[in-house]
Amino acid sequence: MKDIIEESIKIHATAAEIWSALTDTDELENWWSEDVVLEPKVGGKFREAWEDDSGKAQLASGKVLTVKAKQEITFTWKEKDWVKDAETRCTFRIQDDKSQRVLTVVHEGWNTLPEAKRAQAIKDFTIGWKYHLKELKAYLDD
Repeated sequence: MKDIIEESIKIHATAAEIWSALTDTDELENWWSEDVVLEPKVGGKFREAWEDDSGKAQLASGKVLTVKAKQEITFTWKEKDWVKDAETRCTFRIQDDKSQRVLTVVHEGWNTLPEAKRAQAIKDFTIGWKYHLKELKAYLDD
């Protein structure tokens, strides 16, 4: 099993529009969730409150590591029920492709999770990223 998730979509929007959708709280709620914060500055906060399939409250959190405005943002990701030292890294990368942009999400660092939970986490997050990217594309392309 791969230890990295990498998903890309092509979007008919400007890099500035995609950047805003990724980092503006009011826009994040239109495609991800109303409880997501991603502050586009080094040391900025990442936070996503959500409910699992059983209705149990969950929380993902992290800090922004790097920012190249309108191009790339990398942040840490930790779920509240993960073991103490488990933490992944997530990067959104925006690139030009002729008249459209390609948005790639790279989510790595799964080896910090216990082996018994790793495969399921990668599977679940892959499904989640595909869903969220499809929602983002629909939000920006429509």
